[in-house]
Amino acid sequence: MQNTSGTGAVPHLDQTSRIWVLGINMALAWVIYVAATGLLLPAGGGSVWLLAALSYWLLALIAAPFFTPPRDALATAIAAILLLAPLDVPSSANLHAGLTLFGWAAIVYSTLIAVLAITAIFYQGDGTQSLKRIGSYRLSGMLGRGEILLTPAVIISVAGFYQGELGWMLTILCLWVFMLIAKPVELLVRLWLMWSSAQSVPEELKSVGTIVRIDGPNVVRVALAQDNRSWTIETAHVVNLPTGKTTYVLPLYAQIQNDMVIGIGLCCEVDGVPASAPSNEMGFVYSISDEALAAKLKTTLSGDAEKKELVGIVSEGSFIETIKFQVIDSFPLEEGMVVFAQIRGKKIYYQILDASTNEESFQQNQHGLQIASAAQLGSHDSEEGFQKFPWLPDMNQPLFLAAHERVPEQKLQENEFIIGQVPNTPFGIPVILDDLIEYHTAVLGITGTGKTELVFTIIQNALERGAKVFCVDFTGEYKARLSKHKPKLIGLTVDQGSELEKLIFAVESGEYGAKAEKGALQKFVDSIKPQVTEQIKEFLTSSEQKLGIFELAEITNTKATLRTTELYLSAIMDWARKNRKAERILIVLEEAHTIVPEVYNSGFDSETQWVVGRIGQIALQGRKYGVGLLLVSQRTALVNKTVLSQCNTYFTHALVDKTSLDYLSGVYSAAHVRVIPNLRTREFLAHGKAVKSERPLLAVRAFDPEIAAASKALDSKREKTKP
Repeated sequence: MQNTSGTGAVPHLDQTSRIWVLGINMALAWVIYVAATGLLLPAGGGSVWLLAALSYWLLALIAAPFFTPPRDALATAIAAILLLAPLDVPSSANLHAGLTLFGWAAIVYSTLIAVLAITAIFYQGDGTQSLKRIGSYRLSGMLGRGEILLTPAVIISVAGFYQGELGWMLTILCLWVFMLIAKPVELLVRLWLMWSSAQSVPEELKSVGTIVRIDGPNVVRVALAQDNRSWTIETAHVVNLPTGKTTYVLPLYAQIQNDMVIGIGLCCEVDGVPASAPSNEMGFVYSISDEALAAKLKTTLSGDAEKKELVGIVSEGSFIETIKFQVIDSFPLEEGMVVFAQIRGKKIYYQILDASTNEESFQQNQHGLQIASAAQLGSHDSEEGFQKFPWLPDMNQPLFLAAHERVPEQKLQENEFIIGQVPNTPFGIPVILDDLIEYHTAVLGITGTGKTELVFTIIQNALERGAKVFCVDFTGEYKARLSKHKPKLIGLTVDQGSELEKLIFAVESGEYGAKAEKGALQKFVDSIKPQVTEQIKEFLTSSEQKLGIFELAEITNTKATLRTTELYLSAIMDWARKNRKAERILIVLEEAHTIVPEVYNSGFDSETQWVVGRIGQIALQGRKYGVGLLLVSQRTALVNKTVLSQCNTYFTHALVDKTSLDYLSGVYSAAHVRVIPNLRTREFLAHGKAVKSERPLLAVRAFDPEIAAASKALDSKREKTKP
């Protein structure tokens, strides 16, 4: 028999001890049978109680020592039916009719239990929470216990065949009840194990229980003793595994199963600190009164010299790009937090995007748990940012919180700047200005999510790095918020704007074809082109002015807005073609859906569609000449898809409309798209050519009181100017 600790805890029996208990119980029952009948071997109906007792002990002690799954209820029910069916109470016996009826009732009951057990087994693997699965599973477990199913056979056998020997009848029945309730042999063996092991166990080691199951790799389930207060993640334990290997165990959490508390722990080894248990016996777990050892175990598992919080273990359903992990003790995690695992000697980071509740399928008490989903960010390099990793962590591998990482200072090139932070980490998110301009960028999000502040950050960094920024803004906000950069105001005069509106209206309302009106409009456009060209040339060639803000002089007609914008953007392209990449030019289109609207099925006439298409050519050809677009919009559905599809970098704030989410499913993974409606103010997804990360990131911008004050002041000014 194996030993356990002698510190006052009553140990649970291992398989060897249970065989000893089975042998002693069988011997006692056989002695009573021989004394009562004078027979050495079971024979006749008077031996059925002995066979029932042996069946019960075999099932309770050997087949299902810790749990009673449906298959054990099925086996017990079949055993009960086989014992009861041939049992024929003598017709001369008292209560013959009652005992016979009781026997048939017991057979019917056992049959029902067998049907429930078969149903539970049939539905066990479908993974649903249906009434059939849960009901049959729990009922077969509760009503299919051995003492319930086999007791009728004992009663009928004793009451029907020992009526002339009242003393033996009472003795056998009392023995059966006593063995079921008190389990005296099991209790004596437990006490013996506790006493014998106490003679050799060092005082600093304390037994907490025995292993009941090992989930490969590295997870052990321990039947804890009554005093289980030491089973916490801050304590270390040691165990002799059935393989003969001795290893340390770090507790994760505990749960209740029937009348036992099951502790779940993680096996681990510490370099230079060999694990040693009080004996070579297998399966017993001991706590170690060494506070530093638990910290050492976590340090070893994390591969980091600094103390890290162990927050979960990898669970089934994980992939290379997205893993799932079970949260330890409902650790207070949040969407956007980052965890890491050691894989092949490298720290691989994962960002939490989602979580759900789940239920672990134990045979009795179901254990509720939280399962988090985290997308791979990859390994981190101070120069290259996050890099993809081509594999996933092992099953049950521990994950640690990356909240207080000590990482090398990020090295930024001259044309790079930080756009935001990975939440609750020291990782900044660098972007490359040249790629942001050359490959076009989209900033998306509903009102109030912080997208305009992000755009201002991009504009300011572009100006600081010598780029020319041309903003098309109909809100009036840019001029006020970017005043410190002394922007050059570009656009038509009030009279020119009014004249353009009148001419376009004349074309729309003219007679069929409106030939004369179109000619007048074209003549006016040709007359103002030199002025537009000169304004653009003056701005792009100026060594002092880097920021230009294009304003429309109180133009309200949508077609006039589009035509005027096209004139200025075409002038920029013409200059860029003649002076190829002499300047890096970033065109910012605020409220992009009003400048490059989706014209398909929108009701726009062919001429307006041509104007929008002309603007779209900048997106298609601009990168060859150093001209890039920065689109800012609240909805992708309203933005021209030809232009939007040319954007290779996306900064996406909260969006809720289905059209936008459907479009972005081609940019981000499904897991990232599900995050978008739940993004909070100043949170956004960053992904694309200009972002120094090979995978999408959930980013956040810190609250800036100066920005908040400026926005508030601008809102107040608007309120005062309202009529």
